[in-house]
Amino acid sequence: MSNYKKRNLKNNQICEMIIYYLKENNNFVKKQSLIRSLIKWASLSTIYRGISRLEKKGLTVACDVDNDKYIAYIGSRPNKSLNLAFFVCDVCKQKFWLKLNDCALDKISRKIKKFYDFDSKFVLYEFRGVCRSCLLSKKSNSLNLKKEEINHENSSYANR
Repeated sequence: MSNYKKRNLKNNQICEMIIYYLKENNNFVKKQSLIRSLIKWASLSTIYRGISRLEKKGLTVACDVDNDKYIAYIGSRPNKSLNLAFFVCDVCKQKFWLKLNDCALDKISRKIKKFYDFDSKFVLYEFRGVCRSCLLSKKSNSLNLKKEEINHENSSYANR
């Protein structure tokens, strides 16, 4: 990709670069990181036009998760959809995502296609809750508080 010069890219070249970047990053990236990586080769408006062009062609899809924008490369996948799940921690605001390849999800997609004549190429699930590290820190904090309460109760009882 180093042979491109900034602001001298043609429309198809920036699209190729975007697709290349998406494929190198498991077909799913934060829009902000995509722009940061491509800004040295193209202007911001050229990058946004490329993103828009790929969405119009149906090769990519954009989504919002907890006020962050993401782009997924779905390509030309006949009879195949991209299923992603996001886990958003309400305490630390950290986001985790993973691709889902589950028979149950495929079954749901087939039923939706059958009953509503709707072929989904991209399915996004967003789960909100508390992550493991926040749960562990919450448990350790509550244990420390209980120990302090016990110590406080014992010392005040002994001072009576």
